[in-house]
Amino acid sequence: MTSAGAKSGSNMQDMPSAAASSGGRFSSDHQPAAFKEAGRRFGSHIQTKCPHCRAPAKVRSSKELTPLFKELRFQCSDLECGHTFVASLTIDRTIAPSARPNPSIRLPIGHPRPTTPANDD
Repeated sequence: MTSAGAKSGSNMQDMPSAAASSGGRFSSDHQPAAFKEAGRRFGSHIQTKCPHCRAPAKVRSSKELTPLFKELRFQCSDLECGHTFVASLTIDRTIAPSARPNPSIRLPIGHPRPTTPANDD
């Protein structure tokens, strides 16, 4: 049984949002210029550098061990290096609370960025 307003098999990303269509805070009008550059991707692809040769390494597979912990398997893009390694991804704190919280998840509320004092020399 689906909830009111939701279509079976649909994705929330497929539905236009009122905020996006009216120039709200989630529209591209409020995004940094780097987010709008052609060919740049944000959010959906995790990359890091190989700890040995410093070449880009990409996630080849991942395994969710708990709702707050995921194991990522990376592969170095330098064929001569060939390093494959495992990294951990943890969810540490909440910046903006969920509108649909899971009662079994307990995360501390944190600040979006570390606060730094103004230049008050």
